[in-house]
Amino acid sequence: MPDRMPLDFSSATFRVVGELPAVMPRKRPEAMVADFDTELVVLVPEARLAHLLDEGLSLVLDSCDGVTPSAGVIAEVVDATGESEPQVAEWLRNCLDRLAQLNILLAAG
Repeated sequence: MPDRMPLDFSSATFRVVGELPAVMPRKRPEAMVADFDTELVVLVPEARLAHLLDEGLSLVLDSCDGVTPSAGVIAEVVDATGESEPQVAEWLRNCLDRLAQLNILLAAG
């Protein structure tokens, strides 16, 4: 049996907003990222804020390139965790919402 990726799929801290985009959004180009094992520290210069992202948010941010299909990210997480596709899709929406709240992603449009 393959090792499962330990991600927190509880959505108690987040709220779901809207549908998933067809492709992952882009990270703000001015946001600076430092990699620490399975976590990332992201500095948003204009806001003068730094954010420590957990493993799940770090994984999602790594996919935020403006070209990766959201369905591909969902499939990878389903394969790695064994969670259901609807549960992973909700988790991904919540993660994207949180990254947007932290002002790490470019606005859609």
